[in-house]
Amino acid sequence: LKKIIDRVSLDVLSRNRVISEIYVNGRLMRGWDDPALAEKKVGDTSEMRIISEDPRKLAHKVLYDVASFMDQIKSALIQTSEKIQSRHEQEGLQMLQNVTTTWADLYMGLQNAVIVTGMDLTTIMIGSKTFLDINEEIHEYLDRVSDLVEDEQYLELSDILEYEIAPRIPM
Repeated sequence: LKKIIDRVSLDVLSRNRVISEIYVNGRLMRGWDDPALAEKKVGDTSEMRIISEDPRKLAHKVLYDVASFMDQIKSALIQTSEKIQSRHEQEGLQMLQNVTTTWADLYMGLQNAVIVTGMDLTTIMIGSKTFLDINEEIHEYLDRVSDLVEDEQYLELSDILEYEIAPRIPM
């Protein structure tokens, strides 16, 4: 599939578009570098569907998607805290890892959208704060969270998640 991927990428680029979704055999791939896609051979592939979009339209969609995820992240932080409080620390830590990964993915998506639209990251407002300010606050707390996880101080960890980080996530 590598040759097909390269050919399609060049064609899309020549049309000033970006690939927003890739489906192989009905399954959504994470991108051209998805390990599940890299393993596939042409003979194993019965269907490949590629969706491309104008980069600016896609970037604007990403900006709105980032804002819509805020409530879900806030809820996930509270659920993680509750899981840790109920002495299911390992489940809570897995949930925490998922939340922080999602946060990082959102930030990267936002940065890419800002580059494509030519906007300034310091002007992207979610609620009454810039996303950049929100991200900096969250990362300060995540440094503390990392220390608490390392020291296995789960009660304090759950408090920080629920009472300090979650309230800072705008809705």
